[in-house]
Amino acid sequence: MNLSNENALLILCARQGSYRDNPEKINSLLALQIKWDELLSAAVSQGIAPLVYKNLKDIPEKTSVPDEVIGKLRIVYQGNVARNMYLYSELERILQAFHEEKIDVITLKGAALAGTVYGDIGLRIMSDIDLLVRPECLARAKEVMSDLAYFAGGTKTEGWYKEKHFHLPPFIHKEKQIIVEIHWNVAGDSLGINVDRWWGRARKTRLGEGWVLIPSPEDMILHLCISLYHGNYNKAALRGLCDIFYTIRYFSEETDWKLFRELIEQSKIARPVYSILFLVRKYFDSSNQALSWLDHVHTDIKFTAMAEKIIFIPENEYYSLFMKSLAADTKWEKTKIIFADIFPSQEKMSKRYSIRADSAKVYIYYAYRPIELTVKYGRSLLKMFCFRNST
Repeated sequence: MNLSNENALLILCARQGSYRDNPEKINSLLALQIKWDELLSAAVSQGIAPLVYKNLKDIPEKTSVPDEVIGKLRIVYQGNVARNMYLYSELERILQAFHEEKIDVITLKGAALAGTVYGDIGLRIMSDIDLLVRPECLARAKEVMSDLAYFAGGTKTEGWYKEKHFHLPPFIHKEKQIIVEIHWNVAGDSLGINVDRWWGRARKTRLGEGWVLIPSPEDMILHLCISLYHGNYNKAALRGLCDIFYTIRYFSEETDWKLFRELIEQSKIARPVYSILFLVRKYFDSSNQALSWLDHVHTDIKFTAMAEKIIFIPENEYYSLFMKSLAADTKWEKTKIIFADIFPSQEKMSKRYSIRADSAKVYIYYAYRPIELTVKYGRSLLKMFCFRNST
């Protein structure tokens, strides 16, 4: 699809060192009309503001970039450096406590990425700390977190979190603004992901004065694809694509792509994973030989095209309700996915409409919601079905 000047510049600036590698491309875009408010807003909402700052600040002639924009991006970057230093310090404390209790831990997502594949902890925004432990260690892990002054948050039961999110209720520190999620899995059994084998493939990397386990390159790339697939495509989707791109680049000489493809083919999420990788190759590194084997045979054209519309055209946010349904194998599964999005839990409804979850008004809004969505997004929905029928 044709990108706006703002989105094209965002993509270029999301690649670390891109100005040194492609000064002509960035300069040619800067010579065009750039809506800087839109670019800044997208960079922040998509979670890539630090990356954009890192590249724009290296431009010799900064007259083409407003000082106000550079200043705001700098604040985000510097604030993220401070925040991540704080999180990593707490992560070391948690891992030491787990080590003393002989509980094996694998760090996931942001905690596994910021200090490794990005090479600068300020470039990857982290909202919380995600850890993976063995199922039989969950009870002891809860005790350790309690000893470290964390309490179980959330409004749902532990069973609900295990069923819906594959982790315990989020642990919130009593004094620090830190949330830790203790996972025992990363996806439901229906996706066919064998997390038990991750432990044998995990590798050590430095964290401060000690060491930490992170997933193997193959498992990390797969997990990042799953996280993006399950996430909100119009919120931080570019950060998700960046995570995958930087991981592939960092482990370019170590990734066993034959093993990765075997893992994908054994799972039930092959189409969306291949489609996400196709987007990574298209927008971030079309010359990357690591993904040279990837072609349209492996991808879902409908999925990738719709993902592009959601990421790059904000007014098409309603498409995200139907993204997961494209990867479902049966009409019944598609229907369940769409129904769950249109009629979410009472907790989500209460947040959306600013009412109490136990209020009788929530049922009125359940009746109102389909009408609201149809009025607000009916035209987009019609376009979506026309698009699906034409591909």
